Amino acid sequence: MKRSMMQTVFLLAFVFYSLCAGASVIQEKAYDICKYGAKGDGKTLNTNAINSAIKDCAENGGGTVLIPKGNFLSGTIYLKDNISLVLRKGAVLKGTADVSQYKSYTPLGNFSMFDSGGDGENANSAIDPHWNRALILGVGVSNVSIEGEGVIDGNHVFDSEGEENMRGPHTIIIAESRNILMRGITMNCASNYAFMAYKIEDMVFHDLEFNEGWDGIHIRGGKNITIRNCRFFTGDDAIAGGYWENMVISDCHINSSCNGIRMIMPATGLTISNCTFAGPGKYPHRTSKEKKRNNMLSAIILQPGGWGKAPGEIRDIYIHDVSIDNMNNPLMIVLNEGNTGDNILVERMKATRINQAAVSIESWKGGTFGNVAFRDISISYEGNKNPELKNLQVSQPPADSRLLPCWGWYVRNVRNMVLENVVLNYRGEEARPAFWLNNVGKAELIQVNYTGSEDVGAIMRENTGTVIKR
Repeated sequence: MKRSMMQTVFLLAFVFYSLCAGASVIQEKAYDICKYGAKGDGKTLNTNAINSAIKDCAENGGGTVLIPKGNFLSGTIYLKDNISLVLRKGAVLKGTADVSQYKSYTPLGNFSMFDSGGDGENANSAIDPHWNRALILGVGVSNVSIEGEGVIDGNHVFDSEGEENMRGPHTIIIAESRNILMRGITMNCASNYAFMAYKIEDMVFHDLEFNEGWDGIHIRGGKNITIRNCRFFTGDDAIAGGYWENMVISDCHINSSCNGIRMIMPATGLTISNCTFAGPGKYPHRTSKEKKRNNMLSAIILQPGGWGKAPGEIRDIYIHDVSIDNMNNPLMIVLNEGNTGDNILVERMKATRINQAAVSIESWKGGTFGNVAFRDISISYEGNKNPELKNLQVSQPPADSRLLPCWGWYVRNVRNMVLENVVLNYRGEEARPAFWLNNVGKAELIQVNYTGSEDVGAIMRENTGTVIKR
């Protein structure tokens, strides 16, 4: 169930290659945008100057397009092959408040599999030009980097015709592209997602910081992706998307007023490791508007089909060495219509001050989970003494976590589950049982300790086979 040695070697080699490749681009000729008429006064619209520098650089074989110290206002700029866009320390690339200055990405193929939201307020489509506007567009490009010590500021551009009648353009869209590096940059105040991608391959995000805005990194269709040593302080989900293949998220600090990692479409070969998840959110949830809600929801929520039908499997998921504190729910994995799940392993997860919902592994209109295992887990909950909660009728979850009729662990439609060296406790009083098992083929509880373990009704079973405790 663990990632194979060959996969690990490949990913490490890929990260090393990408970082070195980015460094080699910088050594080429530099094209300073100020030499093309750009002015860092925070007032001049520099779109044409920046695009001219990029065009000239690309036509001469590639190299570095340099944004020096200053506040450079711009509309949409277009990345090209073999370009390194470098923001020096003190440089700010800022999106203009004029929404007419943003251009759209239009996919060449049928990307309907990436649509989400159904007919709701948050519906979005890959072929919607209004949805797919961005400050920086990279379409069909390769060997590109965005790096430096500067800031890319989305400027929280308001658009009454955007999603939720308020969202503006994304800060960056990369689509149908490969061999991409983002490194060192700080991204502030995204008007929608800070980074949005469709069908990308071989990309590394390294040492980035995300502040405010909506989602931090949102990828729909990604292969061989590494997100490492990044810091998220987002007003919506920190990392989201789906249809991922071989994605590694490691050594990141994640703070959000929504979810930490939210997967809304299938994935295979996903590793989440050595990350910290801490609530409440530093910045309020953008969509909550004047309510300024900032409680963090789930640290990790894997829910293919959670925002509209997204058929496929979640398989070979490895979550390990994660720390979680002060949020509604530590971990939630849900299958919906057309989804299956197998080979899911969680190890060395510690969660404290969990204040609403138990860990849940549940399938509804989807298929049954195959093998799931949890080892070396410690979770501390805030108790809830309301006696009515144990009579809750559980149904398919909404978009986010919710109260359940148990306080510790909820399982539905799983063939084989192993819990080993697991400690669950709560602070205060609690009226619900610790576990709720519904249609579980076999459950092994090995050295599982939990508050109230001596109670006869601590484990509720519905249509459940063998439960082995040792």
